Amino acid sequence: MDSHALEYYSAYTDDLPHGHFHRIIALHDQKEIQWSLISELSPRLCKGWFELAHLSARDRIDFLHEFWMTKLPYHSHFSESLDTFFASLDDIGIFLTQNANDEPYEPQLVYSLADNSGFFHGGPPATEAEINDLQKDFQDIILPVDYLSFLQIHNGFSKLTDTGIMKSMEMGAHYREFVEMLEKEEPILTGEGRVVNPKSLIPFYKSFGMPFFQCFWSEWYPENEMGNVYYSGLAKTISDCSKTDFRVETMAFETFVDWLVFYLEKIG
Repeated sequence: MDSHALEYYSAYTDDLPHGHFHRIIALHDQKEIQWSLISELSPRLCKGWFELAHLSARDRIDFLHEFWMTKLPYHSHFSESLDTFFASLDDIGIFLTQNANDEPYEPQLVYSLADNSGFFHGGPPATEAEINDLQKDFQDIILPVDYLSFLQIHNGFSKLTDTGIMKSMEMGAHYREFVEMLEKEEPILTGEGRVVNPKSLIPFYKSFGMPFFQCFWSEWYPENEMGNVYYSGLAKTISDCSKTDFRVETMAFETFVDWLVFYLEKIG
């Protein structure tokens, strides 16, 4: 397991005052814990993750690789990128974290990159009710299918200590705050100088707590579904969508999966 992940998933004690959580359970290292007990401590822990903790590290990686492939729409380039990502892992751990003594434990899957080169982590899958609530928050917009499919893998996902992909239950509030912030500022422009309606941008990713967002843009439908663009809170502009051949440079992606491929690239 990557040392950065172990440092992040640490409990604070007298000897370790800089720990991040009140208590930690590394479920994959404590296979003797019974479902009846752990499901009470962590109500959001799904039975599948509990069973996953009882497999070997190699089997956990292989199982989740197949699970991602099954859940997400097939694209040949994405399949190759996913193969590369899972081949770069040396472990996938199941951690339960508690922030205070009387709070439930929150489950996280931690994807450990080999050679001590970092980690990704994600929350439990979105429930059907959570996805329905999300769609109610955006009743006039059809959110991309590949994005909704990813929520069924992880509802909240990030690399290292990045803010990352937002949880579905927080999207509505983040959207309203985002629009309110933009409406108080100078008009947002495209790379070509066209004014953008703030309400047409739906942030789903935030970078390290800074005013940099990846947003679905309801005025851009390059492949039958909304594409997504990068908003810079410093430049007050969004990506140039006319240069999708240079999407890594422009940060304009035709699909959510295209952006996810970029995000999963090896750290550093």
